Amino acid sequence: MHQISLENIDKAYPETPVLSGVSLGISAGQRIGIIGRNGSGKSTLLRIIAGVEKPDSGEIIRSVGLNVTAMWQDPAFPPDTSVSHATDGNRRAIALADRLGLTDPDASVGNLSGGQRKRLALAMALSVDTDILILDEPTNHLDVDTIDWLEDHLSALTSTLILVTHDRYLLDRVATRVVEVDDQALHPHQGTYSDYLEARANREALEASTAQKHAKQLKTELAWLRRNPKARTTKNRARIKRAEDLATTRRSAPRSELVIDLPTRRIGSKVVNLHNVDKTYDGNAVLNGVTYKLSPDARIGVVGPNGAGKTTLLALIASRIEPDAGKVTTGSTIVPGWYGQDPTPIPAETRVIEAVREHGEETELEGGRTISAPKLLELFQFTRKEQQATVGDLSGGERRRLELLLVLMESPNLLLLDEPTNDLDLDTLHTLEDYLDTWDGAMVVASHDRYFLDRVCDDIFSIEPDGSVRHHPGGWSAYWEARIKPGDSNAKSYGGPQRPKAARTKLTYNDQRELKLLTKQVPTLERRRTALIADLENSAGNPDATAELGQELEHVMSDLDVAETRWLELTELAEQLKSGE
Repeated sequence: MHQISLENIDKAYPETPVLSGVSLGISAGQRIGIIGRNGSGKSTLLRIIAGVEKPDSGEIIRSVGLNVTAMWQDPAFPPDTSVSHATDGNRRAIALADRLGLTDPDASVGNLSGGQRKRLALAMALSVDTDILILDEPTNHLDVDTIDWLEDHLSALTSTLILVTHDRYLLDRVATRVVEVDDQALHPHQGTYSDYLEARANREALEASTAQKHAKQLKTELAWLRRNPKARTTKNRARIKRAEDLATTRRSAPRSELVIDLPTRRIGSKVVNLHNVDKTYDGNAVLNGVTYKLSPDARIGVVGPNGAGKTTLLALIASRIEPDAGKVTTGSTIVPGWYGQDPTPIPAETRVIEAVREHGEETELEGGRTISAPKLLELFQFTRKEQQATVGDLSGGERRRLELLLVLMESPNLLLLDEPTNDLDLDTLHTLEDYLDTWDGAMVVASHDRYFLDRVCDDIFSIEPDGSVRHHPGGWSAYWEARIKPGDSNAKSYGGPQRPKAARTKLTYNDQRELKLLTKQVPTLERRRTALIADLENSAGNPDATAELGQELEHVMSDLDVAETRWLELTELAEQLKSGE
């Protein structure tokens, strides 16, 4: 028997339908991850389940005496109360608040930051014995160590859990069921987030195949009709009716995909050098004796507890603040791009299209093609109608997407990303990660998103309690594994969930994506190699051109060697899995 059943639910806001005829059954003990694009209706669905918002139509059936506890993205507390009074003296809540970084129970709630209020709300939600626990983006404003603790805590819960999160490692380890909200419908998937990705890939392939078949049928029938056959026979009349039906059948429009195709500027050999840098706030040393030379191809992730100095380090690198001691020098070709946690100061009444036009009426894309401001916004999933909205009316995710566009329009060659995954949906994150894979510049990221760090960073900087910065080569996984003692029962691999799985018979979803990318990349590199060899033969007598072409050819040959080796590894693995070896 279900704890809650949603049956044929409709929900719409003025001019914006969100859910249409959706049904969902929630059973005791399930751990459900709700995913979907920004604005798709995830939070609306949570509020309907919690009973704080009513649907326009449909039926909701709840078990008698059901207790539901929820934590929302923007919790509100009376400003004139303390942490202990907000928790109503609940010792368990106060202890959890302390674990989440709120160490002073007498602190005034009115003086807490937005992130601290979010952590207080999370502590209160986790302290309650409840039948259903609902969490809306619980990892925002948590550092990686606290997220790791939360992951263990949620995995041990016996109550039903429903959460919205962009943390893919948390989602993959905790959720046993994934529900995607898309195009006013719900798509439930039994299993982990990894299982969902494979199921979705198969679903979209089937939809594409069906749409292609429909288009082919329509083209055939229309061609037949244009020959103007005499509709004398029953067979002809039936065929005309079939053509009319095909032509009038409404098919769902393919969903708009985010496209990031913006170039970067040339980057020189000198990027940013930090020489024995110190930074102190209110007498507290935040950074102490930091020395590092940033390379042109740097891919650095910065981790540390909240307040450790991650944003400060990025701001020093970007020359947004000055050090108290030491020196920061920046190369002459460097153009930083800052994508920070705090919203870019854009007047709320500014229309989206005007915010972009202030940066340029036309923008050059990666291939040299120029594109207008409205077309560029469409690539970033803003329809012509949405482009006329004011910045103040945008959702958090829409605002972040617009800010990302404005940063990349300036063609920076040094990206400083401060918690870039906050408020971005999973599809947007996938696209951003793919873009950063081939982005030609230096990048420093402060993030609590372990998957994102694993995906885009080659090195990790950890900010230590004494303000020093330690360098950990190899990315997030290598850094995390080095922190865990061999044989530790708490050791976790963040490549997937920690539960037994049946033997695989095919590549993982991520491996399939990589193989598909390499299948396109290898021929492209081969063509570039051939072209460079021809250019070298024609550059005889021009030493400068010969040297430059020779250097580029060396890089292409190296990239081709790596790509071909990885392609062979994946194709061989695919064959082994298929044959059951």
